[in-house]
Parts: sequence; structure tokens; C-alpha cells
Amino acid sequence: MDSLSDIRAVCWDWNGTLLDDVEICLQVMNDLLIEHEESPLVDAHDYRSLFRFPLKDFYRDVGIGDEHFEAAVTQYLSRLAVHAGESRLHPYARQTLGDIAGMGIRQVLASATLPDLLELQMAPHGVSGAFERILAIDDPYRASKRDVIEDWLAGSGLPAACVLLIGDTNHDREIADELGAHFVHFAAGHQAHGGRGLSISALDELPRLLRTAGGVAQ
Repeated sequence: MDSLSDIRAVCWDWNGTLLDDVEICLQVMNDLLIEHEESPLVDAHDYRSLFRFPLKDFYRDVGIGDEHFEAAVTQYLSRLAVHAGESRLHPYARQTLGDIAGMGIRQVLASATLPDLLELQMAPHGVSGAFERILAIDDPYRASKRDVIEDWLAGSGLPAACVLLIGDTNHDREIADELGAHFVHFAAGHQAHGGRGLSISALDELPRLLRTAGGVAQ
């Protein structure tokens, strides 16, 4: 669904989409790989070409087998928490949130991050007030946002066709497709664009897309 003619709400991904945390995640993952006696990823391009959901598939691709998956994820999240607050927002993040609010569009945030870590990551940036709801997962091994987004949507009073999900992974696109919402891929995040559907490389492109569509519902 690529036509953005009647968008009333934007559901934002956090990690990689608003928060520019790819380099820190790459560093933490490479430390983990070295501990597991696996070759580290070369650079962010290498990381983006491999990253995907389910996370178990990504871990398997980089050399961490299923038998070590849960322990490795626990290690990864523990180490990532040490770096919480170090990543910056992507350029134009605050401006874009403000522009979309000014268009009368509701905004929520849905993250495949546990609530405590998400709070630590968001605290330095002062953007929580931009969202009517902040949705987090409760299972780090499954790491699926589908249920929390579906629950929010059910209580939002909005048809899915009036909601836009913006994220940086195949998981975000799959959720949008399953729920019947629109999707825009953010190419500067954790996963390279697969070539299907709309994609932007800078956040300030999103308000322009919505204005061009001419369908901002008040």
C-alpha cells in the first residue's frame, strides 16, 4: 500500500529510524561475535545487508547458532544498556516530528526494545511528548512489535488504511502488510531497503511525501 492520501496517524519505529544507533549496535554485536570466536562484521554496510527479523535468523547468519541464541541476546542487551543514551537522533528527527504534529497527524512510537532499555535510550532526547503512546515489547527473544501495534490500533478508532508505519526493517513492513496499514522504509537504519515500496533516506522527506499526497485528514 503506497498511496498516502488519507494518513491520520504515523506509527514510528525507534531504533534505527528515529535513533541513529547502528554504529553502537554494530560495535556491541562485533564484541559478541569475537567472544563467540566468530568473524566480526566489516562495517555498517555489511551489518545492514545481513540484519533482519526474526532475530534468530540474523544471529544464525553471523555464526551464533540456535543453541546459543537466547544467551547471546541476553549478553547483547546487557551490553547495549551500558551505551544507552550515547546515540544521537537522526538528522531532522525533531523537526519531522514537529512538522507531522503540525499537520494534525497523530503519532505513536513502537519499539522492539524492552521498556526499561527504551526509557534509557529515549531519556536524553526529550521527544517522548511527541507521541500519544509509547509501545514496547516484553519478549526480547521474539522481539515482535505486531501485538502491541495491533492492540493500539484496535483502540485508536482509526482504520488501518489511515495509518502509516515508518521503520527500517522487514519486520516493520510485514506488520504494516498484515494489519493493512501503509509503510515507508527508512534507508539509514538497521536494514538495507529490499527494493519494494516507498523508501526515504532522510527523515525530512516524510512530511514532503505526506504533503504531496495531499491527504492530511484533520
